[in-house]
Amino acid sequence: MAWFKAASLELIARVDGYLKILALHEVACERIESSNPGKIIYEDPDQVVVIPWAHDGAEPVE
Repeated sequence: MAWFKAASLELIARVDGYLKILALHEVACERIESSNPGKIIYEDPDQVVVIPWAHDGAEPVE
C-alpha cells in the first residue's frame, strides 16, 4: 500500500478528485488516513510504501 506523507499537502489535495473519477467508473476505493500504516519498505520525500500491519497491529501481513 502506498501512502502520502502528511506534509505532502499538494498531492493530498488531489486525492478526492481521483476518488470521484474512480467512482464514476465503478472502481471500489476509499481514502484512509493513518499515523502508522505498516512496515515501511520504500520512502521518498512525499510518500511511503508499506506492508500493512496485521489486524492486531503486531506484525506486518506478508
